Amino acid sequence: MNNMLNYIPDDMNEVETKLYWMKAHGYPDITAQEVLEKGILDGTQYMLDEALDDSYWTALWKENDQQILVRGALGEEVGIITPREKHTTFSEDFKESAPFTWENIAQQIAKFVGGN
Repeated sequence: MNNMLNYIPDDMNEVETKLYWMKAHGYPDITAQEVLEKGILDGTQYMLDEALDDSYWTALWKENDQQILVRGALGEEVGIITPREKHTTFSEDFKESAPFTWENIAQQIAKFVGGN
């Protein structure tokens, strides 16, 4: 890939690929953990945008790597997304099973979108 800056990794292999790319392109101090956490947040934002057909809601860390706050267009709290049961962090969850992590996030987004 020519530019991986905005690329959202789907699994740990892709996290490592993006990490190496970023280190080679001006981000020498970035860590795999930072790439992973940003990827999870960016992936969540992408899913929100797709579910709502635009960027009406915003995903941001409420508690870094533990809770994602979904904020509405007027700044109100729409909901909180959490890792799967038995996981204290999204990164731990993602390392164990990235597909299940994304599925969990998608299911929680569907509940928020369905209720609005």
